Amino acid sequence: MSELDEIARGRGADARAARRTLRRRAASAAAGRDSAFDDFSPLTGALEDLASRLAPAERTKLTRAIATDLRTANARRLRANVEPEGGDMTPRKRKKSGRLRAKRMRDENSPSRSARKSVRQERMFQRAGEPRYLRRESTAGEARVGFVGAMARIMSVHQYGLRDTVTRDPNSPQVAYPARVVIGMTADDRLRILDQVAGAIQP
Repeated sequence: MSELDEIARGRGADARAARRTLRRRAASAAAGRDSAFDDFSPLTGALEDLASRLAPAERTKLTRAIATDLRTANARRLRANVEPEGGDMTPRKRKKSGRLRAKRMRDENSPSRSARKSVRQERMFQRAGEPRYLRRESTAGEARVGFVGAMARIMSVHQYGLRDTVTRDPNSPQVAYPARVVIGMTADDRLRILDQVAGAIQP
């Protein structure tokens, strides 16, 4: 039993909120809404209700909190090389596979700190989730999370599986990169947003 289930079995406001969250999760799963880019209609209705109840300053405060939450969630998935839908990203291509793969498996289970560190360094996008690259923006009407500068172009190549040069040199060879969904919104992300909206508009 999860911590949320245990809270839902109790009494009071926290228990009621936990039960609402569990019901929404069950409804979302039944409808098959597990995609990172799925139906946003539940959010639309909630945000329309929000617009009629909150002053602009309160809406800005809420959208800022939503943008911060989404940035944190996407940065965490990026560092773990996990796509919003939950699957592992296509790993970086290695020039050699046999002995290096066996060494990697040994290093993952090694008590040596340096060996485990070498495995972590093989992960992609370790800096992409930093606040200077993955930015949040918010107004009274919207919350946005995305990349800026050169990082935006690089991440677009991976997000959509485009062709790009191997290095920064424009004359270097071009390759087709596999699509890796580097940013998105999950069912759990949407549920957290709905909880934030509900908390803001409750009297």
